[in-house]
Amino acid sequence: MFKHEKLNLLIFIVLVALQLLGVIGLLTRFQLSYLPIMLTLFFWGGMSTTLYLHRYLTHRGFEMREWLKFLFASGSAVVLAGDPVTWVGDHRYHHLKSDTDEDIHSPLHGFPYAHMMWLIRKPPGFRERSKRYAADVRKVWYCRLWEHSWLYILPHLAVATTLYFTLGLAGMLWCLYVPMLVIYNVTWSVNSICHMPKLGYRSFDTSDHSRNNFWVGAAGFGEGYHNNHHAQPRCAAHGLRWWEFDLTRYVIWVLEKFGLAWQVVWPAKVSLATGLRPVHTPHPASVAAATFGATRSL
Repeated sequence: MFKHEKLNLLIFIVLVALQLLGVIGLLTRFQLSYLPIMLTLFFWGGMSTTLYLHRYLTHRGFEMREWLKFLFASGSAVVLAGDPVTWVGDHRYHHLKSDTDEDIHSPLHGFPYAHMMWLIRKPPGFRERSKRYAADVRKVWYCRLWEHSWLYILPHLAVATTLYFTLGLAGMLWCLYVPMLVIYNVTWSVNSICHMPKLGYRSFDTSDHSRNNFWVGAAGFGEGYHNNHHAQPRCAAHGLRWWEFDLTRYVIWVLEKFGLAWQVVWPAKVSLATGLRPVHTPHPASVAAATFGATRSL
């Protein structure tokens, strides 16, 4: 086994173990006092993934205050969403090679591969590739620092330890690892479900297999409207219709209104520049059917 394969396998085992902690947490007794902390960590970790890692850091759909960047970057470290350099490098490469044999997590290789197994199969030079495609991210001191795994896990360990000594084992599992279980699988569902032909609908005639999936969108703070995103990658909004609820979009909108975000790339600013042909727009009532795999062409 090559060195990079051992590292991939170790990361995979750690991610499986973290999810098992979330599952174990679901089997323990829940206390109402856990709820505010659990929701706070779910929102912080989720927004750190969708708003910071994806829409800001990867696609530069807006600018925001430096302290906010660090706050969201820290949130991504708390839930171990992936160090920013690797996350951005992988995602930019995905857009470049989307749904081809070179795509790092396409369902062309099967659902399990697209959802999680791709983490084991990363090629030998993936770290060098990430550095190349995320060279701008490496200029940020804490993003560069967090390329070192032992430093990256410190925020997570600090929060986990604090929760354990204040709320006990069950409180730690419910407040931290249950949210992480949801965040991981919703994020991976964007890679898998939202690229499978029968599990969503298309609003734009893109060159890939991306789909909009209402349920992934609802659970993933708007990330599930993936065809919209692939049509307009820099757009800060993924939900483009009134019924495509996109929580991340509204958080960015609030930040803009308070002067905490600016240069936001809203749909009106990018719609004329894409040159993409819209496809048949489904009625809201047909979205659920498409999401669950109806064979009717939308």
